[in-house]
Parts: sequence; structure tokens; C-alpha cells
Amino acid sequence: MKLLFLVCSEAKNIKWITQYFEDKKYATLALGMNSSMKNRTVKWRRSILFYNYIKLSVRSIQQSDKSDVIVSANFIVGAFTGFFCKIFGIKRTILSLNMISHEKGFFNKLVRKIIYNTAFNYPYFYVTVNSSELLEEYATEFNIQKKRFFLLYDCILSHYENATYIEGNGSVFCGGEAMRDWHAYFAAANALPDVKFTAIARKINFDNNLVVPKNVDLHFDTDFDFFYNQLKQSSIVAVPLSTIAPAGLIVIIRAAMLSKPIIVTSTSSTRNYVENKHNGLLIEKGDAVALAAGISTLLADNELRKQLTTTMHQTIEKFSLPNYSKTLEDIILEIKNESK
Repeated sequence: MKLLFLVCSEAKNIKWITQYFEDKKYATLALGMNSSMKNRTVKWRRSILFYNYIKLSVRSIQQSDKSDVIVSANFIVGAFTGFFCKIFGIKRTILSLNMISHEKGFFNKLVRKIIYNTAFNYPYFYVTVNSSELLEEYATEFNIQKKRFFLLYDCILSHYENATYIEGNGSVFCGGEAMRDWHAYFAAANALPDVKFTAIARKINFDNNLVVPKNVDLHFDTDFDFFYNQLKQSSIVAVPLSTIAPAGLIVIIRAAMLSKPIIVTSTSSTRNYVENKHNGLLIEKGDAVALAAGISTLLADNELRKQLTTTMHQTIEKFSLPNYSKTLEDIILEIKNESK
């Protein structure tokens, strides 16, 4: 048995997973793709991104055989792999990690439903989700047996910076790839005109009709270093979400490692990490009033901010890379046994 690991960037970027299996003497192969940021940030180039997804999927089928297991770090790539195996009658065992099913427009939702449903109708296609609530929800939505789903929490990667608590520069940071509730964030900024807000968004996902408050420093499509320097300098990290599907988790984990107090929308995934008033603050989706109140409370109480970050550090210890890797190995062995 060989394990093929697929990543939607350079193959070396999946080393954090493959190293565990290489150390345990599994045969592994890492496959990556062109990860030009323009394909993610320029609307007309999204078709190139999905073309690369498809190419990566096809390569994984070509470079594997029926005794292997294909593990896709990107759920969409894994779904394409299951889709092609189903329609062409190819035997492969596929594990697609971290299923996310955001709300889309009619056409995108229709195409996604075709791809996903076809993949789920392939008997050797398996999925991980990062909350038990999502497992129930997706199993019902796609009419799939629960045994095809596995629970695998997001983890802390070894290269994530770990920092002790500092008060920060007084700003409230919000940033991320998608599904940020900029309406709520800007409403909170308008309610707190004396507070500095820093926002980093993807231009392709941003509502250009939004009026940016004067106290918001807004940036689009920045590089990694700028993004995390702004996060690191802030006093609070706010992650209001426009969805209850998984989103914002990497930013939450990185903020926790940097000892930043966190305010985030309550979802089945964020509740894996944040317990309200214990290690962070949870708000309901779209509740700008609660967001502004939470920011005011935290800015007024440095000891509370410090206390929340200390407790959060204790919480995230259980989401270690070794625990993640061992759980992933157990899942792979189980599905391999089922697919014989």
C-alpha cells in the first residue's frame, strides 16, 4: 500500500503530514500543483484554479493503483478524484479531508452538488469533518451513511509561532480568505469610533458596496508576513463569520498561539476551540451589537484579555500535530480495511 497525499500548492507543503507516515515506514508520494495566488484572487482566473484541481486529481489516479490510498488535504480535489473514479469505473480508496460546504449561488451550488453527489455515490470515497455536528448535517444533506464520515479536528502545525501575551497596539484585527462578516465588523467599528480596526480581505470575496468606516485600515490580498504581523501587533482578534460552515479556524488557531484574545462567531467548528467567557468570546452570526460589546469589554480589561489567552493556550494543547497524525493514520487503516 502506498499513501498519496494531495495538496493544492507545492508538494513540499504537505510535508507536515507525510513526515509522520515516512517515519513509520509507509510508502508515500506527495503531489502538488501550481498555486499562483492570482488564481485565487482574480475572478476570471478561478477557472484556472479549478483546472489545476482537476489535473492534480487525474495525476493522483494515474500515479496510484487499487491497493493505494489517496489522501487529499483539499476537499474539492478529493471530490473530483471520487467523481472521476465513479464515472470511469476506477478502483481507488480516497480520503478527502475537512469537508466544507458553504452556501453558493445557484449555478455553483448545482455544479458542486453534481460533483459531490457523484463522489459520495462512489463506495470507496471517505470524508473527514472537524465537528460531530457537521458529520450529522452533511450525512443528512447528501444522504450518505455516517460510516463514510470521520471526525478529525484541525491541528496546530509545528511552524506556527508561539508567543507570550502582550497588550498589543490597541487595534482590533480581522482577516482571512473568505466568509468574513464585514458588515458586522464595520458596524462594530462605527459603534466604536475611537478604536482602531485593521481588516485584511480578499478582493474577490469583498462586497464593494460596503462603506469603510474612517477608523478601519483596510487591505486587500496582502502577503503572509504582512497579514500575520498585523495580527501579532493587535490587541484583539475578531473573526465574525457570515456562515455557520467551517471557516476562520486557521486564523483562530494562529491567534491563540500568539496569545491574542479572540471573539468569533459561534459555529459547530469554532466551538471545538472557543468556550464563551472561558477562553474567548462567542457571538451569534450577524450580531454586530454583541461584537462591539465584546470588543469594548476586552479593551477595558487587560487582565481579562490575559486570562482568556492563558486558558486558550491550555485548550489548544490537545490539538497537537502528533494527535492529529495518529488519528489520521487510524482512519486510513480503517478505510483501507473496509475497501478490500
